Amino acid sequence: GVTIEMTLARYWSAMGKTNCEVSVEFRGCRPSPELVMLTCGGGGGSVKLFSELKNELIQPSAKLTKWLTPLTPKVEGVISPLGDRDVLPSEDTRIYQLLLTYEFSQEDAGSFTPRAPALQGFLYESAYESQMMLVFDGEKQILGSADSWPSAIKAKKGDVSIRLQIRHDKFEMLEKLKDLQIFIERKLEKAVDLAAYTTQEARMNGDAMKKRNLRKGTCATVILAEPARSKLPKECKSGDILKGTVTYEAGSSELSGSGKRPGGYPIRFVVGPKMEAKSTADAKGKEPELPDKRSVSEKIEEAVKALKVSELEKLSGKEEEKFQDLFGSLKAEYPDHLPLLISGLKHYDNKDRRIDNLDKIIDIANDVVSLIDEKDLAAHFGMSYDKEDAKACKEHKDMEEKKSHLIEALARKARATADNNNGFDDALKHLKKWADIDSLKYSILALERDARAERWGSVLKLLNGLIKKNGEDTKGGICPLTKKELLERRAAMFDKLGYSHLKESDNKWRAIASPKSFALF
Repeated sequence: GVTIEMTLARYWSAMGKTNCEVSVEFRGCRPSPELVMLTCGGGGGSVKLFSELKNELIQPSAKLTKWLTPLTPKVEGVISPLGDRDVLPSEDTRIYQLLLTYEFSQEDAGSFTPRAPALQGFLYESAYESQMMLVFDGEKQILGSADSWPSAIKAKKGDVSIRLQIRHDKFEMLEKLKDLQIFIERKLEKAVDLAAYTTQEARMNGDAMKKRNLRKGTCATVILAEPARSKLPKECKSGDILKGTVTYEAGSSELSGSGKRPGGYPIRFVVGPKMEAKSTADAKGKEPELPDKRSVSEKIEEAVKALKVSELEKLSGKEEEKFQDLFGSLKAEYPDHLPLLISGLKHYDNKDRRIDNLDKIIDIANDVVSLIDEKDLAAHFGMSYDKEDAKACKEHKDMEEKKSHLIEALARKARATADNNNGFDDALKHLKKWADIDSLKYSILALERDARAERWGSVLKLLNGLIKKNGEDTKGGICPLTKKELLERRAAMFDKLGYSHLKESDNKWRAIASPKSFALF
């Protein structure tokens, strides 16, 4: 029931008539099933090989080469009617669209392919009018698009958004896809080889299958083992799928080709949950702890204090008036509680309200600094501590926390003094005693320092480096900078230096690199 079409052609420079003889010989083995699906902890996948045409040398070879991560819509899809241009004139039928948004984090710069298996790969037999994916970075810059036959899209490290539009003239057809899952397909840096065995016992004993002869009319069992967790990408999580190919023939040097099925047969592996990694403390051995000698009332008081600070932080950015009232009352009740002061400092140093609260930021930062004995802190970190002594370990933990609070307060104070032109140099010198301000976490301070010293080349060099990574390196610092903000700063620097042509070019590219909204379909 299978038809094979053969085409013969002469070489372009051949003259006259050509006589030829053709001999066709069929060979190979047939696996059942053709698609091998492996699951974590499933004991491998069993395949039956049949040789129906002739004796065949078999030597299974399987490898996983691609990694798929499932994505669920950020929110349930929205269905809406399209405009007057999207009306079928013959039937006066309006077309509807379903818009789905997906988000994921690209851990490293590289390529990926967005896949929607339920929709892609169909043309005339598709149940829907069309589907289109537009891919954006965290600044809403378009990175690429995908349709029924997607190709790889390059992206830098950072957040990525995918907007999927599906069109149909029936509302109920789009309702079915409001929670449609898609996949992100990446190529593995290094292929994961899978071992083959003849039996489950051989798999457990590690006796790999060797090349063997499969006689005509007989069959053989092949067990393909799942990969070891250590061979999988570290970012793989439960539910991800690794896919690749498997070939079963050994091949022969006497044949003109490889002697194997072109492209092989498909194989899939469903990744299972990770084992919990040991923390650094567990790996080194748990540090000794002092017995808790606090009374019940003291424990309750500490818990209540922590709860009040937690509830205060929930008000930040939501109810300004309530935050200010509660912060004032808590500060009067607990004037020396560092976590409370740090929460207030972060709140007032937020970019949406800091300009009106510069003096308050400096005052709170000074309160934090005054509560920490810097000489004791310097003396503690100037020597090592006994990791086997419970008291020394407790003291070190407390000092680490104080140091973190001190650096946070000094950094935010330095930025505030820069904005109100009052004591920036002294604040920066104080901070440099405890932190490296050339760290990208403090880029905002390094930019201010170099600008005040009129080191414009250093300012541009730092801005260019941050722009290349879309400002990702500033996250986790006192002032995360977006790509749009960095481009604005660079344009201002070009203007100051009189590079009007570069400023004009930057302003034009900014409209593309950081648009106000997503591109339309």
